[in-house]
Amino acid sequence: MCRKCVITFFLLLFCSLVFAEMCPSVQDIQKNRLHGWKIYDSDDNTPLPPKRVAQFIKGAKQFTLAEWPDARRHVGTVHCYYRDDNGSQLEAYLAKDNFIPTNVNHYWYSVSGSMNCAAGAERCLFQPNMMQGKQLAKK
Repeated sequence: MCRKCVITFFLLLFCSLVFAEMCPSVQDIQKNRLHGWKIYDSDDNTPLPPKRVAQFIKGAKQFTLAEWPDARRHVGTVHCYYRDDNGSQLEAYLAKDNFIPTNVNHYWYSVSGSMNCAAGAERCLFQPNMMQGKQLAKK
């Protein structure tokens, strides 16, 4: 019985890592491989106009932070932030809907109602939010 529990635990851990996703690499941004990602202005959360999209793609040089802004409401949008060569934030972020953080290694931390991860894009993992929009019990 205990052996089955251990095997199940490691199988679930493996599956969560296999199906985990991460913020696009700088190389992916530079080559415009942003499948499913949208770029927003970080000041007013509106989609970036084409001219600013081109500036973002050209200027992104280093991953800064992954953010899951609505942790309290369990809304599954992940934001990814980047900076330029001078270390300045690009005043824009990449966003992808319907995801939740994968916190197996405890890289995500809570900040004012959101979850943040600054451990590097390859460590700030998230996975599809399978429960998004599903109701578990009758009201």
